[in-house]
Amino acid sequence: MTIDNNLNSMVSSELKLNEMATNIAQVANTIGDPELQEVSADLIDSIVGQIPEIIAYSANANSIKTQNAVSDILLNIKA
Repeated sequence: MTIDNNLNSMVSSELKLNEMATNIAQVANTIGDPELQEVSADLIDSIVGQIPEIIAYSANANSIKTQNAVSDILLNIKA
């Protein structure tokens, strides 16, 4: 796995999170009073769907950190 793959996955996760955040914001903007807002399946899916995207984003970031650490060690061994 290369850093490019991780970055592409992070961008994909970011786009999905933005889409879900837009769905949540539309509900909040439609009705200003939180007591009158209905909980719909789309709203629940948008809220719950963010969890795996955040985990995937974090995992890809950690993978990039690990790849950088391995590269640093290999450069130190060569030097």
